[in-house]
Amino acid sequence: MNSSPEKRDAISYDSPLDHDLHSAWGSVYTNRSTVGDGETLKLWQQYAVDKAGVDRKYQLLLNEYTDLFTKVFGGYYPISMHAHATDSLMPTTIASLILNTAATSPLVLDSPILRPKADEKPEETGMRVRDFALNFLGWTETHVLAPTFVVADNIYGAGYGPMAHASKEWETSAIAAGPKPVVVNMREADEESLNAQFAEAKAKGAIAVVFDMVSTEDGLVFTPEKFGLVKACCARNRLLLIVDETMTAMRCGAPFAFQRPEYASQGVEYQPDLVIFGKGIGVSGIAISFGGVITKGLTYTKPEDIRQTIRFWRALVSRPIRLPILLEALSILRASVEENWPEQSERIGEAIRDVLHELDPSTKEPGAIQGLGAVIAIDRDIALRFRVMCAIRRRSPWARLLPKLSSSSADREGLMKQVFGQESKEQRQLLTQEASQSGAIPLWCFICGIEATSEDWCRTCYLSYCNNEVCVQAFHRHACI
Repeated sequence: MNSSPEKRDAISYDSPLDHDLHSAWGSVYTNRSTVGDGETLKLWQQYAVDKAGVDRKYQLLLNEYTDLFTKVFGGYYPISMHAHATDSLMPTTIASLILNTAATSPLVLDSPILRPKADEKPEETGMRVRDFALNFLGWTETHVLAPTFVVADNIYGAGYGPMAHASKEWETSAIAAGPKPVVVNMREADEESLNAQFAEAKAKGAIAVVFDMVSTEDGLVFTPEKFGLVKACCARNRLLLIVDETMTAMRCGAPFAFQRPEYASQGVEYQPDLVIFGKGIGVSGIAISFGGVITKGLTYTKPEDIRQTIRFWRALVSRPIRLPILLEALSILRASVEENWPEQSERIGEAIRDVLHELDPSTKEPGAIQGLGAVIAIDRDIALRFRVMCAIRRRSPWARLLPKLSSSSADREGLMKQVFGQESKEQRQLLTQEASQSGAIPLWCFICGIEATSEDWCRTCYLSYCNNEVCVQAFHRHACI
């Protein structure tokens, strides 16, 4: 992507590093303001005095965002936008989306038999198209009325709804609602076992298989061989393949982690049908490929047919994305291209691992550091000793380090002086001064990773905690830097 010197200068500044490796559960990719993008800045300035003028450009901006997203993410289209990734992972939403995609496909609209007819009742058209879609997908009324997912046993799940059943955190599983997903140990299952479990789940109402490339539980990476096997079993059982890239998009050496060469070479005839993406790229949602395990059979080959089905789906809501969020999301995508975040993530991951190896030789042991690229999982006790804020699942022995994707995060010397080493005390003191002047506190509980609430925070280490009794006690045992 070519940028003017004025635009490059506007986004070239890296803010100082700090020890927030939580990054709002990985949803903050950069500390730079989105108004640093010269193209977007002009729109923000116009929006401040002439909102209606920018509003009239909405469809142009949405189309630009769609085109850039599709280019950045290798042919995946952002078809459905949502406030949170959990909203995207609702089985009923996925079921409706894929039914709409089938009903508006060339298989229907180019067919003299299936396409709508001017001389028939709308109900007749609807029933005929619906029957076709169900037959194509291998669905019964169970898949429509009570759809479920097959999920990997080490997946995060979701914060609420049906997928929350899969969570290992009781606070989350206690509020789960909706049909339970079918949990499968995909790491250890062989082809025969996996195929049998998928077939059984499909018969009971499963419509898709969902997994993430890097486990949010322990940082273990989904192997390329297993990725190819899951794709094959999905194709055999006509199950959609959904990859949850909420945490891993841009952070693992490729736009989506499964697009790394070692994964892309596995089962090249099929790709994941849908990808869940998160707020790190400005908005959460569902991206669709028309070369997926199931979607490939819908014969979307013409750009105009793809555009049409996306328009039909988006027309079902008042607006797929609010204008201010659209401007921010567009700017974030531009920054990702300008700065090459996927490539940057590899350098960042390597630099942080090197620092960890130097400061704690035990991390050199096999399996001591898990993850991929700039998604790094280490023993939580080690993370606590370094006094860094991490994304932590409360009952997991692992802590996730999710650094910003700026070039400074790959600066080994800067990491030592401002994040991990004893020298970071100076930077922490600057943060404390800033917080004291504004009345703010450190964002995240140093012990469990949720929102910090205590005003009795450590002014030396710039760390705070929540009001959970366990966290209070653990926090007051920490040794200051």
